[in-house]
Amino acid sequence: MANSGILDSSVLIDCLRGRIAGVSFLASVASAGIPATHVIVAAEILTGARDKREQELIDSFLAGFAIISPTELDGLAALDMYRSYHLSHGVDWPDCQIAATAIRLGLEVLTLNVKHFAIFPGLRVVRPY
Repeated sequence: MANSGILDSSVLIDCLRGRIAGVSFLASVASAGIPATHVIVAAEILTGARDKREQELIDSFLAGFAIISPTELDGLAALDMYRSYHLSHGVDWPDCQIAATAIRLGLEVLTLNVKHFAIFPGLRVVRPY
């Protein structure tokens, strides 16, 4: 499965846009095994497709990843996180789901938006570049 973390949409968007830092980082992750992302991240990336060609490009890109799905318990943990931090810290529901899954699996979240995830107790968050 995942090397050590779940790649967040910020990193994958950098790769899709051809940004050298993102592409280089993904290449290093892929050299150690199949990179992983969350099903929520895959949906976020697909949301950015402007037409069928872009959607096919994104689907092809995502085919190289292990796509991690939340369990029912992840959903309940995410709901608790959302309840605890949405009003006080403005966290989003998708980030709660990603965080809950990562915590259960003992994986870090690799993101350029560290502040989106830093609030969750027990979650390791890494800015990869």
